[in-house]
Amino acid sequence: MPRYEVVGIGRETGRKRVRIYDVENQEAAISAAASDGTVIEMGKIRLLPDLPPTEAQVEYAKSLNIKITKDLTKKSISQLITKAEDEDWPTKDQITKAKRLKIKIPPEITGDDLDELICDEEYRREDLKYSKEIDAIVIPRKKHKYKKIFWVVIILIILYLIAKSKT
Repeated sequence: MPRYEVVGIGRETGRKRVRIYDVENQEAAISAAASDGTVIEMGKIRLLPDLPPTEAQVEYAKSLNIKITKDLTKKSISQLITKAEDEDWPTKDQITKAKRLKIKIPPEITGDDLDELICDEEYRREDLKYSKEIDAIVIPRKKHKYKKIFWVVIILIILYLIAKSKT
């Protein structure tokens, strides 16, 4: 929303005042000033430039993998952040982790889908360990979908039973 600076005189106090209004247009700024009790001086209403984005906005936008340009305003970066959150774009951290694991990243992948690929790849790379104390194969606990875990556990149990029957 545009910001207008209005310079005028307080109706009751007679003192000079400067007010800033976030309103749709110049007429709305005049109306807002009048309701504040400000008598506007001639030619003393001006449209202010848009505010630059805050440091926090820029850092958060970078973490969402949004390209930062010099012409971004506080309002425009806020809109881009909202869009990125709604569309579930992969974050910079997710992309870095995927590249480290040498995962090919499809261009239209969502953040949730990339998380799943990362989990699958990490799980694939882990070594399953045998525990002598409990006489069983220990499966590292990871955040996976139940269906995949079910089949992995079934296969491991079968392999364990075959190995145990041979001894």
